[in-house]
Amino acid sequence: MTKEEARKEALLKRDALKEDVINSGSRIIFDKLKALLPYQEAENILIYASMRSEVITDEIISDALLEGKKVFCPKVVDRKNGIMKFVKIHAIEDLKEGYFGIREPEITDDYLEPSFEDGESIVIMPLVCFDDRKNRIGYSGGFYDRYLAKHNNLKTIAIAFECQHVEGQIHVNDFDIAPDMIVTEESIY
Repeated sequence: MTKEEARKEALLKRDALKEDVINSGSRIIFDKLKALLPYQEAENILIYASMRSEVITDEIISDALLEGKKVFCPKVVDRKNGIMKFVKIHAIEDLKEGYFGIREPEITDDYLEPSFEDGESIVIMPLVCFDDRKNRIGYSGGFYDRYLAKHNNLKTIAIAFECQHVEGQIHVNDFDIAPDMIVTEESIY
């Protein structure tokens, strides 16, 4: 299965999910994520702001902030070259609609990026689809692959609905980076 075929099939399935299924599945995924040691030990949470039919991340973000964790969300700074930075937020309200309709933090004069020497950090990343080997396909921008190539010591957890799991192996490129774990409402890969 090509990347484009896998991406198209998974998006059709995910976009067909009803709102109550997205809400309940997101809650189950949040509970599983919160029980994981890497999440519990992390002082820095680098996490995307969900959109459309993705696993809802607002509760994860709010919980991490309540627990005193430092939360950073991605901001696209160079679309052409697929570059993003993670910017510290203090509340969900810090996120504004940006690139591709994605909620992003604004970069101000006093913005903060994560300091990876400052405690454990994990990246909670989106995906469009994945296979049994944890090969991940995103939205085709390569933003996470480029970021993780520069910060290859970070723990990564992708979150998705089980319907995004594809049978067989997805053909990926050498630069595609698989997450350490994938959490769905049904399984942990």
